[in-house]
Amino acid sequence: MNPVLKYRGGKSREIPRFLQYIPDDFHRYIEPFFGGGAVFFYLEPDSAIINDANARLMTFYQQLRDDYHTMRTQLDALQKIYEANQAEFKRLKAITPEERAPNANEDLYYRMRELFNHPDDSFLDGVLYFFINKTAYSGMIRYNNNGEYNVPFGRYPNLNTRLVTQQHSELLQRAELFNLDYREVFDMAEEDDFIFLDPPYDCVFNDYGNIDMMNGFDETEHRRLAADFRNLPCRVLMVIGKTPLTEELYGEYIFDEYYKNYSVNIRNRFNNDKMHIVVKNY
Repeated sequence: MNPVLKYRGGKSREIPRFLQYIPDDFHRYIEPFFGGGAVFFYLEPDSAIINDANARLMTFYQQLRDDYHTMRTQLDALQKIYEANQAEFKRLKAITPEERAPNANEDLYYRMRELFNHPDDSFLDGVLYFFINKTAYSGMIRYNNNGEYNVPFGRYPNLNTRLVTQQHSELLQRAELFNLDYREVFDMAEEDDFIFLDPPYDCVFNDYGNIDMMNGFDETEHRRLAADFRNLPCRVLMVIGKTPLTEELYGEYIFDEYYKNYSVNIRNRFNNDKMHIVVKNY
């Protein structure tokens, strides 16, 4: 099963690079830094705990799990509007190809962005999150100093709400969902569990667009995570960017490495080819 959202640092294309290290005899799957959840959706575990510090992200998954019918109805309505607007834009552009044609989807985007910042009862919060995720410039999630989302329209010709399926909802029904500090999730782990860790990387853009982590995941946090990693009672697999700090923290636990080119790249700041390391305690 494919993930639903675009997410910076997503692992969909990387799974073949570390799949061989994932055990197949665990009781429960745990992912404390869930993000786009590519590994969870790929494995489709029978029992899971998933968590992320991003409250709005977890609201999306919670509503996908618990209120799929409403989400599906609202997404279908938005897709119909988006497709009609795009068809009209193409018609106008064909008439005057050298001139800028009005695009009603741009107006739609900014109305939805306003609702994202100041929600009412028009749409589920999860629907607003999905729409922004798919139509904002380069899939960015970024907030200003007032906590308002401020990314411009991405001008994408298509909005594919069919990525959100009943099957995703049913899989999430097998999971407990949390919006906690990862340490609280670590405390839930038992000996026969398996934890997959995809934490924020040791780089300048390490809040992953998360308003709850505006100060980033800094060196202190990475050292805290490494210490906690050593005390976990179960098998743990981590994928993280290779830096002098992560090599220092996980040296004897590093079993593999590979190159990754990021698919969400904002003016080359979340940058090109990057070496990743595979870390495990078993």
